[in-house]
Amino acid sequence: MMETVEYFPIEVEQTSWEVSSGVLTDIRHKVFVEEQHVPVEEEIDEHDQHAAHWLAYGPNDKAMATSRMLSDGHIGRMAVLKEYRERGVGSSLMRNMIRYAIREGMDQMFLYAQIKAVPFYEGFGFIAQGDPFMDAGIPHKTMLLKLHRYRDNSPQPVLPDISEEERQRISLDGAENFRDQAVKLVNRAQREIRIFTDRLEPEMYSNSQFCDAVYAFATSHPMARVRILVKDIPHVIQQTNLLQDLCLRLPSRIQMRKFQSKEACLHTDFLLVDRVGILYKQEPERFVGYVIDHAPMEAVELAQEFDSLWEQAELDPELRRLHI
Repeated sequence: MMETVEYFPIEVEQTSWEVSSGVLTDIRHKVFVEEQHVPVEEEIDEHDQHAAHWLAYGPNDKAMATSRMLSDGHIGRMAVLKEYRERGVGSSLMRNMIRYAIREGMDQMFLYAQIKAVPFYEGFGFIAQGDPFMDAGIPHKTMLLKLHRYRDNSPQPVLPDISEEERQRISLDGAENFRDQAVKLVNRAQREIRIFTDRLEPEMYSNSQFCDAVYAFATSHPMARVRILVKDIPHVIQQTNLLQDLCLRLPSRIQMRKFQSKEACLHTDFLLVDRVGILYKQEPERFVGYVIDHAPMEAVELAQEFDSLWEQAELDPELRRLHI
């Protein structure tokens, strides 16, 4: 049985001011008025009655965060209670709002981001516009996300019939087998690739076949995304690695961060493709493990763990210097 760490549950619900004003007001008051000292008379406005609102719930149905969107795509009042930050809550809210805007046929979304939050929104494709400005005594920047390219130019993946062979867990032994299966999985990817690794093993990740497949995927579609979470960054910095070079060439599509979680993590290495395909290395010093082409339940659990760890991770200073 595969060992896993307990992931943080997040449920996002779309709601209205009429239904949930009490909960929405409570969260926003704690974050904006009590923490950030925004004048209480500025926190609630005439737009709340007509906006679409979202609430994020955590363990024991605890309301943790909120956000809203106006009919013109203006995002605002995004607030996460202090004790639930850096757990992926804000990211879950944002993903739900983007999906909503696309379904509603909006051309764009925009927001006024606090300066410290600009990198967070850039991770979703928002682009900063113009000079900083002050709002409620806090510096902000206008940020814009164009949606038409995702809706109009995105080819919808064709869902294939899943064979019994693709559902089988195949045991693997040896670096060559791991490399071949990694290439095979990446070639099947449609939207996202997640890599959790100790040292970014060159036998798997620094060969032309694998890196060519990653490059083809990353440049295939505007929403294609590769995220790499590394435990031993100093070791990676010291070695030459073709995948690391790709991160430098395509920083908006392929991102690498340093594992920074306070939680215990029992994983060694795994590669996830589209929340369905898994390549799992079970031992740190040997290439022993398994591959499954189609295991959505297991893959979703791993993806949720990865996303939680990713939110706690950071761009290591050594990596940052490489980008300069």
